[in-house]
Amino acid sequence: MSTKKSRVFRLTAMPVAALAAISLLAACSSGTADNDAAPLESSKDTIVFAIKEDPTCLDPQLTSLTTSLNIGRQVVDSLVDQNPETGEIVPWLAESFETNDDLSAFTFTLRDDVTFSDGTALTSAVVKANLDSLIALGKTAPLASQFLAGYVSTDVVDDLNFTVTFSAPNAPFLQGASTMTLGIVSEATTAQAADVRCTAGPIGSGSFVYDSYTPNDSVVIVKRDGYDWASELREHTGEALVSTIEFPVITENGVRTGGLESGEFDIIQDLPYIDESRFTTDDYNLYAAANTGVPNSLIPNTTRPIVADEAVRKAMLLGTDREEINLLTGSVSGQPATSALTSSTSGFESQAEATAYDPDAAEELLDDAGWEMGSDGIREKDGTKLTVTATAFYAQDVLEATQIQLKKIGIDLQLKMVTSGDFFGAIATGDYDFLAAGLTRSDPDALRVLFSQASAAKWGIVDDAELESILLEQAATSDTADRQALIDQAQEIIIDKAYLVPMLETTQLHASVSTVSGVTFDSASRVQLYDVRASE
Repeated sequence: MSTKKSRVFRLTAMPVAALAAISLLAACSSGTADNDAAPLESSKDTIVFAIKEDPTCLDPQLTSLTTSLNIGRQVVDSLVDQNPETGEIVPWLAESFETNDDLSAFTFTLRDDVTFSDGTALTSAVVKANLDSLIALGKTAPLASQFLAGYVSTDVVDDLNFTVTFSAPNAPFLQGASTMTLGIVSEATTAQAADVRCTAGPIGSGSFVYDSYTPNDSVVIVKRDGYDWASELREHTGEALVSTIEFPVITENGVRTGGLESGEFDIIQDLPYIDESRFTTDDYNLYAAANTGVPNSLIPNTTRPIVADEAVRKAMLLGTDREEINLLTGSVSGQPATSALTSSTSGFESQAEATAYDPDAAEELLDDAGWEMGSDGIREKDGTKLTVTATAFYAQDVLEATQIQLKKIGIDLQLKMVTSGDFFGAIATGDYDFLAAGLTRSDPDALRVLFSQASAAKWGIVDDAELESILLEQAATSDTADRQALIDQAQEIIIDKAYLVPMLETTQLHASVSTVSGVTFDSASRVQLYDVRASE
């Protein structure tokens, strides 16, 4: 491999707190701990993995829904991979890669043995078709278009060699190339309409292929015959170890956990934190990974009159007790959020003092801003109640805890729980006061994707020229120290002006019966099932 690592913003420089958190998670994840000792074979041909919701879209280039990505990772490979423990970028579909001095051009050499499940070969022209089509899709592929910010062209040298060029340095691009968002699909898939790609699923080069999808019922994937180009981060080579993985959609937590206990399911997604201790026995394996990127937060639309009031946003930030929220969720592996990035994200800088729970200071801010306490316990100003709405499609328990806390200082937080489709629909229209969610990405560029007003994927709607300039500059800064300084500034501004009210650092927590092994996570805390196997 030829890569000028010294010129890349290395994700190996993780903060001490993040490394400690990862060590804790590894210790409580008995399934992961046992994988190295498990034989690389499976006596069970079919694995049943119960998921918590309908994936809605099967193409990982077009979605950011965790459930969808957990399935899509098995079907779509990427040019490079990222070690989740060290942050190092390593080869995958590309056997080597290098950058120019300012990170505005990236040259790749592909493996010569990769094919898609339709039998076509992976070539430089196919990669070019992928990247060109993602730019053309624009808001239909909002995350992908932001990972490719400043994209100029993919210049094909020959079938195996090509260079991706940007108009300015794109420091986060290599990390983006390791994600499913920039995963490589067949040329035929790039020519299809987005709705077809979502429902039929893409043709990928992965170790599994889509067999069937029945909305709100199940997804089935089957082993890809002849697969033999796994990333070096995987445990084995060759084909996947099981023939079929079934993903029944089981929305009720109790039904998923009950099915795991009865043996109906081999693996379940999102074991409720409250059940964590119940399944910490020799009969089960737990798999935990802290989400990187932006923590579960309230993210504002400051074009709304009440939300535009900085005193209100700051009061919400100071009136949120993150320690209590962490305890109420019942998680032994999660932790309170203290910044605009999670502590497991490279570039994290704690804002613990600025985010400390201080209801007295929150009430003083609201008093000074003219929000007077009403007889019903809700503040009002000029006849307007201090009521705001948070739109979300998960983590209702976290929001309900926040709702109770904010009511103590006179803020009425209404919850609007919607489907994932309606959530992203709200983002598209801007019809919300606050979004309640987090954005997972191991690179701190997640802040630009979420907050830059030039981003097609923006969730936070804010008017702040200084923040906008910093977010754009950090993405175009190749020097590690200089980029870190900009990322520090961005975190400080976001918290100081309460452009985000962090609530909880989310942990992906799944469970399996003890006979299952080989479940691992990628750097974005999405499951990798290439090595999964099970004994009878």
